Amino acid sequence: MPTAFPPERQREEQVETEPRKDEDIDIESRSSIAGAFVLQDRSGFGASVTAVADLAMTAMDPRLQWLVARRRHGMAKMASSSTGVDEVAVLAKITDRDAWEGLSEVTVGATVGPPAQDGTLIVTGRIPLSRVEFVRRQSFVTSLKAAQRLTPSLHATIREIGARADLSPQGNLANGGSGVVVGIIDFGLDFAHRNFCLSNGSSRVAALWDQNGPTSADSPYGYGKLYRKADIDQALTKQDPYAALGYGPPPDPPAGPRGTHGTHVADIAAGNGRGSGTPGVAPQADIIFVEIAASDIPWSGEEVVGKSFGDSVQLLEAIQFVLDEAGTRPCAINLSLGTNGGPHDGTTLVEEGIDRLLRAAPNRAVAIAASNSYADGIHASGDVPADGTLDLNWEIPSVQADHNELEIWYSGPDRLTLEIIAPDGSSLGSVSPGTNKSIQHQGKVVLFAASRLDDPNNHDNTIGVYLEESLPAGQWTMRLHGDSVQSGRVHAWIERNDAGQSQFAAPHDNSQTIGSISCGHETVVVGSYDAHKASVPLSYFSSAGPTRDGREKPEISAPGHNVLAARSRTGNGTVRKSGTSMAAPATTGVIALVLAEANARQISLSNQQIRTILANTARKNPPPGTVWHDRYGNGRIFASGAVQEVIQLAPALPVTPLTAARKLKARGKKKPQTRKPRNVKQPARGKKKTAASRRR
Repeated sequence: MPTAFPPERQREEQVETEPRKDEDIDIESRSSIAGAFVLQDRSGFGASVTAVADLAMTAMDPRLQWLVARRRHGMAKMASSSTGVDEVAVLAKITDRDAWEGLSEVTVGATVGPPAQDGTLIVTGRIPLSRVEFVRRQSFVTSLKAAQRLTPSLHATIREIGARADLSPQGNLANGGSGVVVGIIDFGLDFAHRNFCLSNGSSRVAALWDQNGPTSADSPYGYGKLYRKADIDQALTKQDPYAALGYGPPPDPPAGPRGTHGTHVADIAAGNGRGSGTPGVAPQADIIFVEIAASDIPWSGEEVVGKSFGDSVQLLEAIQFVLDEAGTRPCAINLSLGTNGGPHDGTTLVEEGIDRLLRAAPNRAVAIAASNSYADGIHASGDVPADGTLDLNWEIPSVQADHNELEIWYSGPDRLTLEIIAPDGSSLGSVSPGTNKSIQHQGKVVLFAASRLDDPNNHDNTIGVYLEESLPAGQWTMRLHGDSVQSGRVHAWIERNDAGQSQFAAPHDNSQTIGSISCGHETVVVGSYDAHKASVPLSYFSSAGPTRDGREKPEISAPGHNVLAARSRTGNGTVRKSGTSMAAPATTGVIALVLAEANARQISLSNQQIRTILANTARKNPPPGTVWHDRYGNGRIFASGAVQEVIQLAPALPVTPLTAARKLKARGKKKPQTRKPRNVKQPARGKKKTAASRRR
């Protein structure tokens, strides 16, 4: 059976990570002290600790710096489904694939899409932590990022968006998404639920890659277990299909949410209703499911359990797998996943990788949940004056069981120094541009901060701060000093932490709260509203755009509030869940209908055409007016209108005219006798007609 799933929330989203500069020090072996304070943990111990800076590391991703710093102080990284002990999954942008694959340090993963115009490739791989700095220094490696953890971001839905069969436009050929692949990358698919089975009892799931499963010879990218339709069909004939297959959704925890996230999401997009009585948006589509690995960056001790659901490296490999399996068939992929961090300008390697895959071929699209962070206080922004300061007040809850992360992004020409002030008002010292600093207690890194200049993907600067759960609760102040300021504009995001979400002090800036992988150029990002109310109000949690670089995200909105869909391990039961994770698959299903209609009419749709169709047919009021809305997007999705747009876009299909005789035959009448004209001599059979006879 697969590894146990972490408890799932009914609100879901998130995905990827970014870079910085390297410096780390074992403060217990150094005499230079930048600051000292008394550390009080949840157990009540106190100890004087010091913070120092080390310029030894090369310029690289702040998360990689943090991992290397932890390793230097004896904090071993545990093995995961795709990595060994003290090995990290990475995304890289490279200029020479042969040189990359030739590095003995690199376990090669996927190549994501074709080369860009500048010749760069995006690749995945695994690297020992001890060799990360060496690999990053290679001239052909222009960017190297650590994997970032992912977390999971009907009846009224189908009716409200016009996806019910009787609401489809006349003459449509979409046939419930027939001939289209719907790819779901998520957690926990109940393949035995009747909504995913055909009338003969066989499965609608064409392939299922469990990234947590035991590795075999045919494992994609060398890890996990791949199940084909024949494997699933065989398991469905057994009394316990989950045990027979070696994969299944976990039973509901005693005090946790009911039903797995992936089952619910897949049903909204493509369930056929044979069990629940209500089909999803594209009930005739083929389903490919990827169970994303519950790995990311697990460490020894309690923090390994239930802290992460997957990572950005495995996400890109999952998307590539779905597209490879789909082949030439049209394909709509759903990602109800995400994180809060990142630059929010579309330059993460995950977003760029997805964009490249979508531009590589027509008839494919990716829908992503906008995130559920609107009301969580996870974003702050402001302006740092020259020779002045700006305080970001970060509130750490008293109850938490995981580390907290903060990312700050600002303009490349600016230079800002970070001063860290503990809840008791003591300053722990400063992190100047291009340096890092760690604080240790009993040989463990309990606070790490890194300031990186000139990120290679957007040329902006970033500061990452990581607080372990042993640090005191209360309000931590991140004080930014304006050393050299041209713009001064600053944005900061707090990472999601289900074990105890921290937030910025009120008042909150809830703008630009969409997820970290929701800022790409080619994806369709989806907000959530409540389809059960006549006013179809926005869901209170549905995140807002725009992107940090000012682009209009989300593109669209769909029902995501109290959506009733399949419940795992019930056979035919349902459960209500809320989140932009429920809105995204409704949009994925609509895209599948659009692709099916186009496919039936023998036309191809570029990704941009698909996005334009959804935007052009979106319904307004709400949102008010005619312009883009920061949470509804271009409006509420409309399946019937989108399919009608394809019908109007496509040239008319050739129609073979029926002869009078065929029409009569179709009505059950005999062919009439043809009366020959009188006084006209007919040409003899078998003889050549004369010119006169031909003229007649």
